[in-house]
Amino acid sequence: MTEKEITIAGKKVNIGYCYATELAFNNYTGKSIEDFDATKPEHVMYLILSAVVCWYNAHDQKLPIKDEDLMYQASPKELIDAVTAIFSMRSEWYQLPDGEDKKGNDEEASGEDSEKN
Repeated sequence: MTEKEITIAGKKVNIGYCYATELAFNNYTGKSIEDFDATKPEHVMYLILSAVVCWYNAHDQKLPIKDEDLMYQASPKELIDAVTAIFSMRSEWYQLPDGEDKKGNDEEASGEDSEKN
């Protein structure tokens, strides 16, 4: 599990990323984390809650926040920072090098353009 401390709803909260996070997100939304859509408020809320639940369940501790805290107390910046942190932790957990996909796509696009000309 990758772990990090964030501030959300004005509270210091630990989050974790592993399969438990993905399972919780799927249980909450009925969607794979691959189908996460940042334009859907419920996806944002449940992704954050999934990462919180993951960490606190793994450490056998009581949750410091609940969904109502995220809906009513969290600022937009806190929500964005939390989602950014979670996807960064996801990359770390899956051991994905930064920018690998982008570089691969750029090379493919360059090759396609050269072949068309």
